[in-house]
Amino acid sequence: MAPFISRAASVVLAVLLVASVTNWLLGFSARRTPTEPVRVLDASVVEPAQVTDVMPVARLFGAASSSEAGGIRALGVMAEGGTGRGIAVLGVEGKAAKSYRSGDLVAPGVTLKEVKKDGVVISRAGVAQELRIPKAPATPPSPIAR
Repeated sequence: MAPFISRAASVVLAVLLVASVTNWLLGFSARRTPTEPVRVLDASVVEPAQVTDVMPVARLFGAASSSEAGGIRALGVMAEGGTGRGIAVLGVEGKAAKSYRSGDLVAPGVTLKEVKKDGVVISRAGVAQELRIPKAPATPPSPIAR
């Protein structure tokens, strides 16, 4: 009788183990439903998200915008393939725009190092800085008037 009781106890424990593991697996894999139903809000009721300009804070830490660095703005380029040579139109410290070739002195201590198809690389005291040309917003074509 003792072997029968131990065998029955083993079977009962095995069934309980399988049931427990199944319960845990189903509990972890079950999709959770939200406790509160989701409501769709009208767009006019919802406040627009407040956009914070982080550029003033970034400038405190030494960052420069991608189109302007230290009063120098890239306005246009004519790049010679991928060679880095070409002509760039730069605005320096609010003065009238002027064209520069690769290697030219742009301002005291600033040299035009490389001309790319979408911007320029300047060297300021041996440190390279990349200036990108700001992209103009695409204007829709005007309707044809008859």
